[in-house]
Amino acid sequence: MGGSSLPLPSAELAARVGTVEGADPLEFYLAEGARLRRVIESLLPEDWDWENKQVLDFGCGSARVLRHFEQEALGGRFWGCDIDEPSIRWAESKLSPPFQFFGNGLVPPLKLPVRTLDLIWAMSVFTHITDQWSAWLLEMHRVLAPGGILIASFLGEGMWAPLVGEPYVEDEVGMTVLHHWEGPDAWVFHSEWWLREHWGRAYEVLTVQDPPRGPDGTPEITHSYVALRRRELKLTPAQLERVDPIPGELAALQTSLRLARREMGDLHQQLAPTSGAGFLRRRLERLSGSTKASRR
Repeated sequence: MGGSSLPLPSAELAARVGTVEGADPLEFYLAEGARLRRVIESLLPEDWDWENKQVLDFGCGSARVLRHFEQEALGGRFWGCDIDEPSIRWAESKLSPPFQFFGNGLVPPLKLPVRTLDLIWAMSVFTHITDQWSAWLLEMHRVLAPGGILIASFLGEGMWAPLVGEPYVEDEVGMTVLHHWEGPDAWVFHSEWWLREHWGRAYEVLTVQDPPRGPDGTPEITHSYVALRRRELKLTPAQLERVDPIPGELAALQTSLRLARREMGDLHQQLAPTSGAGFLRRRLERLSGSTKASRR
């Protein structure tokens, strides 16, 4: 298996970059990295070659995917970056060379000059970026060379029903965030039309790869993927975020609001198991007691 000759991280570090399953978590870690390499290559233009390429694995963790490009890195420059300091320290000490690594923050910029890269991939990254998604998309745009490619995974139809617990309706899903309070571990879902409408303002959408479907038409429980090419224009985060008055946008906002209310209700049940009426009564009693005390 490609990448298996390089040092392996601990099981703990391997799990920081994604789920590890089975009796041997590192075997799964290697297999998943190899699978994602195949996904990336399947989304690249037909005339793509790796010679002298400048590449970034954005959100590389302990180099689960990057390690499978050992040979290509000998003829180019392959970077990895992540917010997880232990993963970056390990990768720098064990996998550099042939790769190069640096840490990044929760907000841009990256430690790279303008128009440097031919390719960026972001596996399980925009699936967790909530408020800073537009800033990060424009940071990718800044460091990509003209014609540069961005490949990203996203939570689409394959992950909606298992995680949200209801049927997926494409026209009613835009960008939906669940578990927002968990910060970098929040769940961020995207529909294809929303990606084309918003991400497509800065990038040409080349390919959208949906999960495979079973005989009954049910999608496999896995991520979707999008490949984009940098457009030659300049935009602001506000321009990417702008909501135009089209039916899908309104339906998506209604879905987000409904699910946010559902999550608030679930949290209330966990934090205050008594009824809502009981909660309000206690709140009024505390306010009444404070008022009486202030009058003494």
